[in-house]
Parts: sequence; structure tokens; C-alpha cells
Amino acid sequence: MNKYLFLLFLATLPAVSCKKKEAETAKPAPVVYHDQLTSLTFTQIRLGDGVPLSLDISFRWKVEAPKTFFQQFPSEEHFAQGILQPRATEALRRISNIYASVDSVFSTQRERYIAELKAALLEEAGEPGVLMKEVILSDIIFPNTFTQAMEKAGLRQQELARIEQQNAIDIAAAEAERKKARADGQVAIAKAEAEGRLQDIKAQTEKSRRQSELAKAETEAQINKRQAEAEAEKQRLLAKAELEKERERMQIDIERQEELARVDFDNQLELARLCQDNPTYASFLVNRELASKVEIAVLPSGNDVGVLGGFLKGGLKD
Repeated sequence: MNKYLFLLFLATLPAVSCKKKEAETAKPAPVVYHDQLTSLTFTQIRLGDGVPLSLDISFRWKVEAPKTFFQQFPSEEHFAQGILQPRATEALRRISNIYASVDSVFSTQRERYIAELKAALLEEAGEPGVLMKEVILSDIIFPNTFTQAMEKAGLRQQELARIEQQNAIDIAAAEAERKKARADGQVAIAKAEAEGRLQDIKAQTEKSRRQSELAKAETEAQINKRQAEAEAEKQRLLAKAELEKERERMQIDIERQEELARVDFDNQLELARLCQDNPTYASFLVNRELASKVEIAVLPSGNDVGVLGGFLKGGLKD
């Protein structure tokens, strides 16, 4: 048995020796360096007016020359924290200080601001042996006080637009109501007279009813008294509530009348300015007003001048 094991060992010895030599002569597989993604948040990046911003930025980079890179840095993380972040902070603060107004960065110059930041970071944030492939600025965070002020300004602008639109609607409605009131005047008077007669009839009927109830109330004095007190309290509360509503309606009417008066004053002032700037147009308005007050007479077809003279004299006397 031992003889067979020894022969088997001798047979496998050359194969093991060959594999050992192949392993010693084989070259190590090359190390593949993948893209690195480093996401950083930069705070207190102040603009020219002193307003601080916060920037969320992602860097996509790659170790292009490993020998050069790892002679300077133990790992990719050391480069990201020790060089990339402070160097990017310096570039961001330098570019941001050029922009003198936070309003412009928030609105009109935002795209330009972002483009300049990305260009500066691509150019300055790298290192020999590092290929800076892409810079992604994912968010610009403005101070809460500024964003709240911008929101309030936007809401106020919307409210002003709504008020102007409502004023135009109210003025148009008031004009339509005025025309309708003229047309319905006679109808309203007739209805009021009919309503007055109806109220008189109701009053007489109510008087008779109350007299009848008064006769019955003598036997139910206590009950009716309590009911009357409760009813009086109810009416007092209702009257108080109605008075409050009427005050609110009067206040709303007063404010609306003031607004309408202001609009009418503005129209008169604008007409006065127009007449001042255009004397011809002012003369036209005066002539038109005078012409509206002149009585137009139909002349007789004959030559009876006396009739015309008498008519003119009568008009002049008036």
C-alpha cells in the first residue's frame, strides 16, 4: 500500500512543479479604476451683497494616472475630503462674490451663475492624475427669510391683480345696476304702493287676531308671560345679530362707494388732463354740452316771419 502511494506522489510531482513555475512567471492583472462619485454640500457661500447660499454639488471623477495619484494620496477618499472640498469651496466663493444681488441669482442670472460655477469647478477642482469628468449642481438653497419674502411678494402681486379685477367687475356691475334701476323705477314704485296696501290689510288682521288672543290670555297669564319673555329675548338677540350684519353691510357699502368715488374722480381728473393737453377736444365737449341744451324748432314752410319771430321771442322769455 505504501509502495502505491509513493508511486502516485512521484507521478504528481512534475505537474505541481509546472504549475508553480507558471504562477511565478504570470503577470498580475491590471487594476481597473472606475468613476468616483463624490457628493458634497457647501454652506456659507456668500454673494456680493452678503447673502449666504448653500450648494449641493456632485463630482464625477476618475483616477487617470494611478502612479501619480497614489504617490500623493493614500486613497480616493483622502483626495475628496482633503483637496476636492476645500479647493471647490474656494472657487465657489470667488465666483459667487462677483454676483452683487441675490435677486439676480434667484431669477434673471441663475443659469449664468450655475454655468460659471460648473466651469470653474471643472477647471480648478482637479489634480494631476485625476480626470474631472462632470460637475452636477443639484440644488441652490437660499435663506428662508429670502424665500419667504419672495413668496409673500408673489402672493401680494396676485392679490393686487385679483383686487383690480374685482374692482373692474364691481364698477361694471354698478353701471349695469344704475341702468336697471332707471328702467325698473316705475315698477318698483307700483310694487311699493301695493305692498303698502297689503301691509295695512295685514295690520288690521293682526290687530283683530291680537284682540282675540288677548281675551284668551287672561286665563293663561303666567304661561304667556314666560313665553313673551323668551320671545322678547329671542327677538333681542336676533335684532342684535341683524344690527351687526347691517353694520357690516353698511361698512362694505361705504368702502365700495369710496372706491367708486375714487374711480369717478380719477376719470374726471383724467378727462381734465385730456382737455388741458387737447384744447380742441375740450372745445368739442363744451360745444356738445351747449348743443344738447338748445331747443330745435320746426320752421313753417311759408314766408310768415311773424310766426318765427313770435316763437323765438317766446323762447327768449323762457
